Amino acid sequence: MFERFAEVYIPTEGTSLKPLSDVPYLDNIDRILAFLDAPTLDEVHTGMKLFDYGSVVLGLHFTRFANLGSDDRLEYIRTWDDGGETQRAIVVLIKKLIAVGYWQDVEAARRVGYQGPVSDEAKILSLGNTPMPVAVASASESQ
Repeated sequence: MFERFAEVYIPTEGTSLKPLSDVPYLDNIDRILAFLDAPTLDEVHTGMKLFDYGSVVLGLHFTRFANLGSDDRLEYIRTWDDGGETQRAIVVLIKKLIAVGYWQDVEAARRVGYQGPVSDEAKILSLGNTPMPVAVASASESQ
C-alpha cells in the first residue's frame, strides 16, 4: 500500500528527484514505526487497513487501494483529504510517513540542493541541553 501511495505522492519519474526504487523509504518507515508501542502500532495498522480496503466502498472502486490505477489512486487520496476527521488523520499519517521515509535519504535530499547538516563545517558549537532563550519585556511593555 505504501509503495502504491508513494508512486503518486512523490512522482520521481522525469524529475531530478532520486527514484523511489533507489531510496530505502520503506525501511525508513519500518524504523519509524518500530518506535511505537504495541497499542499505538495496532491503531496505525487499523488505519492503514481502513485506507487500503476503504476503496472497495468509497468511490465504488470494488478493489483495494493497492490495486487501483494511478488516476484512481489520486482521486481516492483526494477523497480522504476532503473526508471526515478520521479519514484526514489517516491520510496525513501516510503522507508524513512516506515523506519522512523518503527525505531521510541524504542523497535524495542533496538532489534538491540540501547540503546536509552544516553545523560541523561552520564550526557551530553544540550547546547541549541549553534552555530556549526567554524574551525580556521592556519597561514600557510591562506597565
